[in-house]
Amino acid sequence: MLGIKSFFKKLRKKFLSFKLFFKAFLQNKKIIYLNKYNKYSDYLNHQKNKTTNPEKIKLWMGQEWSVKYKGFLELFKRNKKYLLNKKNAICLGSRTGQEVKSLIDLGIEAKGIDLVPFPPYTIEGDIHNIDIPDNSIDLIFTNIVDHSLYPAKFCSEMERICKPQGNIIIHLQRGIDGDIYSENMIRDPEVIISYFKKFKLCENRRIKNSFDLMNWEIILEKKISVDC
Repeated sequence: MLGIKSFFKKLRKKFLSFKLFFKAFLQNKKIIYLNKYNKYSDYLNHQKNKTTNPEKIKLWMGQEWSVKYKGFLELFKRNKKYLLNKKNAICLGSRTGQEVKSLIDLGIEAKGIDLVPFPPYTIEGDIHNIDIPDNSIDLIFTNIVDHSLYPAKFCSEMERICKPQGNIIIHLQRGIDGDIYSENMIRDPEVIISYFKKFKLCENRRIKNSFDLMNWEIILEKKISVDC
């Protein structure tokens, strides 16, 4: 019985994947929006369904914890020049907080934000309306742009809270369909870069992480001039 369920689950995923790429081909857009909601709260509830799933929590807090912690540690060490002189950091969409823990262990005061809190590393918050003062964060990391209903708004919030000369590190799944909780598919990272009006581009490159399916990295630095 479990074998049959697994087969149909894989079949459904392949069908959705084909449907998504066909849609992307027809639309010929840099970013494809996947879902529609009657209310913003419907979107929030949909995303929370994943984060509150007991089986997923057990996996994240169990066998996945050390794998992702080591992976994030490797990621930030790879970008260590962007961590120099950074005193504080925020990780957006941090879930159980392995990326937060890795930054703390690298000597940076860090915290995470997600729709569902996971103490001690992640507090409750909304990526489209971040409760943090302007120009207050040295380093911002996220790998959940595909879970954002309004990517432009999400990026504007990151831009707002980042300090001048601060850095934003964004990991993407370029051209890859995620899961049923993905709200968009990014075909061209330039569309994300274009949302940041007050930043200079430091890195825009293909990557291969050891612990997830992210395949593209964007790193930006906020310009000093407020008029840029």
